[in-house]
Amino acid sequence: MNLSKITAIFDQLRQDSVEEALIGRGVSGFTLFPVRGRGYYFDSYNDDHLVDHVQLEVYVNSDDARDVALLVVEAAHTGVPNEGLVSISPIDELFWVHDKRAATNKELSLQS
Repeated sequence: MNLSKITAIFDQLRQDSVEEALIGRGVSGFTLFPVRGRGYYFDSYNDDHLVDHVQLEVYVNSDDARDVALLVVEAAHTGVPNEGLVSISPIDELFWVHDKRAATNKELSLQS
């Protein structure tokens, strides 16, 4: 299996841009959910100092992982300090729940 997971955390105001970039490049599925956290920048106006962001998870063929990660970086970028981060992790196994079988590299390759 030659699969990777891309995890990205970025400003919630860039969510539409990231979604459009992924769909436009042929990424067939991804998950977005709200997160709160603190990094280099923190919200000094709130008692907990946490900042609202979006977290993205997407599984892709490893051959496409760097391209997809850089696509997310470009779509999420605004030029302000500490905008977020993007990571690529290897996946040992991935299974589809609906038919109880392993996902294949071809299924998670970018659509042309």
